[in-house]
Amino acid sequence: MTAGTLLASSAMVRAQPAANLFDASTSSPDENALRFRPDGKFKLLVVSDMHYIPEPDADGIALTEKLIDIEKPDLVIATGDNISGDRCDTPADVEAAVRNVATAMENKQVPWAIVLGNHDQEHFARTGVTREQVFEYYESYPFNRNGGWQRGISGAGNKDLLLWDSEGRELVNALWLIDSGEGHPDRSIRYEWIRTDQVGWYWSRSAVLEQHYGRRIPGLMFFHIPLPEFQEMILSRKVIGERHETESPSRINSGMFAAVLDRGDVMGIFCGHDHVNNYLGKYRGVMLGQVGVVGYYGYPHTPPEDITNDRARGGRVIELDQRRPGQFRSWMRFRDGTTNWESWSDAYFEAEIE
Repeated sequence: MTAGTLLASSAMVRAQPAANLFDASTSSPDENALRFRPDGKFKLLVVSDMHYIPEPDADGIALTEKLIDIEKPDLVIATGDNISGDRCDTPADVEAAVRNVATAMENKQVPWAIVLGNHDQEHFARTGVTREQVFEYYESYPFNRNGGWQRGISGAGNKDLLLWDSEGRELVNALWLIDSGEGHPDRSIRYEWIRTDQVGWYWSRSAVLEQHYGRRIPGLMFFHIPLPEFQEMILSRKVIGERHETESPSRINSGMFAAVLDRGDVMGIFCGHDHVNNYLGKYRGVMLGQVGVVGYYGYPHTPPEDITNDRARGGRVIELDQRRPGQFRSWMRFRDGTTNWESWSDAYFEAEIE
């Protein structure tokens, strides 16, 4: 994407009604707003690739509940391939699979949100359930926070979730949820990409927040398919964690990473998609992380009782502190209850990836 294209896209988004970019939820939190705890901390649990089908994945649900019990997150984010759309033949099947996605968070009464992956909508040709309609299923659950996502741009579910301080007075952080698309019919491209109007929406919405609050709002970004920059980082930087497969980005570079660098407010980008990768590294000042896999219907196809699942399946934890809004800590929590090196110390982490 050229600078001219990005500016044109940004101008297009800015031309939308102001309410689309700046609404009441931005200026003051409501009863469902996300707030830091009284101790000033906010914890995210990020899980990915459940690949749920109409029949419950009891082991995947149990693992998610275990991770919630251990980490006690304030929000759970599922970074795509939440359901295996190719295993759903009717709208009722889609609703049942979505119900399985919701089960752990609703049982534990924890706020949660999702982004879509490349497999989520593979049912569409048979069910006719659109991306917009599937979000109605998710949003019907009491603890879901996907409501109010940005209409009028590519994809579905694009949203900035705002995190307020413990007293609900100051905006501290933004969590950007982005739809990274589906598989692409041209196999040389492999996957869709984050579209220009989505990049422009992020750029413009970020600028609106900065203008209103007089400062850039530090944020984290979540979507399913990693950017090409993940591969560039692997070739030139150290990472902490496991990498057991080559990254699978689209062959088209969307320009999202360039927009993030231009705006300077996104501290980290986190993706799923590559089930057996769970590393974290830093590229041009931005943390890039993969989340691993939590479901058992996707690869690695090992029986639930197989001991290798103890370190192959889990979720990524991210801890924010309202006293240091431009920083965060992160680690992997695995099925066996252990963590990886990222949790040992900040000094160790910084020394290993710089």
